Amino acid sequence: MRLFFTYLVIALLVIGCKQESPSPAEDAFPETPFLIEQGEITYNGSPVTYNGVNALQTFGLSDSAIMNEWGIEIVREFIGNLREQPIEEDAILASDGNWYHGLQKIVDQNRANGKVTILCPFGWVNEAGEQTLFTGLNPSEQSFYSEYKTKMRAIASHFKDQPDVWIEVWNEPYSWNNQHGYTHSLWLSDMKDMVTNLRSVSGFYNVILVPGNEQGQAEDAILAEGNKLLNDQHNLLFDLHAYEKWLIDQSTEEITSRINALKSEGFAIVFGEVGVINASGLMQVDHFLTAAQTTNTSTLAWLWNKNSGDQNALLNDNGGANNNENNNWGNTFKNFLAQ
Repeated sequence: MRLFFTYLVIALLVIGCKQESPSPAEDAFPETPFLIEQGEITYNGSPVTYNGVNALQTFGLSDSAIMNEWGIEIVREFIGNLREQPIEEDAILASDGNWYHGLQKIVDQNRANGKVTILCPFGWVNEAGEQTLFTGLNPSEQSFYSEYKTKMRAIASHFKDQPDVWIEVWNEPYSWNNQHGYTHSLWLSDMKDMVTNLRSVSGFYNVILVPGNEQGQAEDAILAEGNKLLNDQHNLLFDLHAYEKWLIDQSTEEITSRINALKSEGFAIVFGEVGVINASGLMQVDHFLTAAQTTNTSTLAWLWNKNSGDQNALLNDNGGANNNENNNWGNTFKNFLAQ
């Protein structure tokens, strides 16, 4: 009998210890220099705002001196051929006939010049060299989705000890008008799956960017389902793209109100793209940039490229500000960066 009570006491102690131990979901997220806390991007515990550009350095490194002159703090890198994109290798000639440069070399140059890097997949190229751009697609319904997840894990595994490298799960998913089977539930399911895919890499605690719906322009899904995503995951930054749905028929006050509505719900946001040309034609951006500055919201321009003939290109063919029939886009964003 005395032996029975001894076993009983031991059993109760074991049960009590188990009940007091926190579950894995309750464990504190490991400390990293960059954290998303209380709806803000923080660096070593202090709120920060980073403004910058989208770049095409997978096709070749940009002139870092010009980037520095403009005061660029963050660069979102275009990955148009995710399947074949080299991570740490030298440049390769891919099946689509393009040369692609390794992501680590791009990151190294950005880092050497004090810039955060966002790596974002924009497209997939199959074995026949045919490209499928991600914009407007339902991620989990794509035939290459399983291969996409494998490659994204490989990128996360390589950069897990480089906290100034952030990874975006997908560029501009879902139809611009919420067609083709779109629902907020689909957004939540896909985002959970793509974020979990990256977090499944042991030690990967880097910031992850999650796009909105309506080809990345709308905040509706974030407001409706974002908290369910945040309940399960850490270090998430929501990415919105400012084109028609932010630039047309929107005053500075209305844009400011929309941004503050997201922040008041605890969602940290970045405008991963803003440009003056899209499907509707040439647009004004001054009112949007004023709202972004007023709300201290990180904003990245589309596009850092030397091309006088591209109205969205920030640079002309000679490397100066491109103000060619584009509402002085080059000088406008350069002045924004200088504020």
